[in-house]
Amino acid sequence: MKYKKYWEFESKITTLYNQNKYKEALNLLEHASKYLPKKEFDKYFFEIMLSKAEFYCAEGMYEESIDVLSHLINEGFACDNDIFDLIAMKKDNRYMELKGKNELLLTSASEKAGFKYAVHLPSNYIEGKKYPLFIALHGDPGNIGEFSEYWKPDEFLKSDFIFVYVQSSQLYHHNGYGWLINSLISRNDIKKCYNLILNNYSIDEKYVVVGGFSGGAITALDITFANVIPIKGFIALGPDIPESFTNENVKLAAERGVRGIFMEGEVLIPLEEQDEMIKVFEEVNLPYEFYVNKGIGHAIPYDLPDKLNKALSFICNC
Repeated sequence: MKYKKYWEFESKITTLYNQNKYKEALNLLEHASKYLPKKEFDKYFFEIMLSKAEFYCAEGMYEESIDVLSHLINEGFACDNDIFDLIAMKKDNRYMELKGKNELLLTSASEKAGFKYAVHLPSNYIEGKKYPLFIALHGDPGNIGEFSEYWKPDEFLKSDFIFVYVQSSQLYHHNGYGWLINSLISRNDIKKCYNLILNNYSIDEKYVVVGGFSGGAITALDITFANVIPIKGFIALGPDIPESFTNENVKLAAERGVRGIFMEGEVLIPLEEQDEMIKVFEEVNLPYEFYVNKGIGHAIPYDLPDKLNKALSFICNC
């Protein structure tokens, strides 16, 4: 099967990982250039190679993993520290040399990192009119560019929302940023972005919705239950329990009128952490819906636009 977009290919790889089919995933990664258009393969070369290194580790092929990392690091790509934790060659000279080089690359890249955002306005935008706002948070690790390929603003703009992508200031690896590295920094990034939007656009603060995938989903929940900014509802694709999740915080969110959406892949359901959160939602009467993504794991469903439209209708109660 050929894939038009990298995110479709990545969803397949992730689902195979969730099914413990490491050899099958590795076979796809080793032949990625055959399965993806050249433009997509070249654009996401780093991500493909790093995934290959991770699956080599899963199969105990540590020399092959080191070979991949050596190529990436010597080309100037900063890898994440976590990949080195997977490699059972801690005393190998090449391992130690690469880890040292990588730490220098990470430090240099981190010094240049800063939060970013990108705003999309409804086609009939009128200055001075109050608009609802949607804040979109990429996964961990991610960035606005890759996230916007599957989580598009279209459904929100059609519903007259101002739509803003936010990119974390916390570097995880080359061109990949994370929300979960430090939740206080993430809260600050999002609050700073929110205040900038308030200063430049007319926002109806009774209708602010936040959502995201994976680490972005967790952070969407975190800022909701920490009450960092006024949130009407959340759309969480593949969430886990955030730091701010307590019975009291969820109860207060319910009293503020918060409504929420969970989505998760059929391959992973049920997940204990999500069930635990849902139990609290039901105890405190926080309205929610749960959408099952058929045939996939912790990945992006092909029908995401339809589900986002449905989610928006539920949250806005319209």
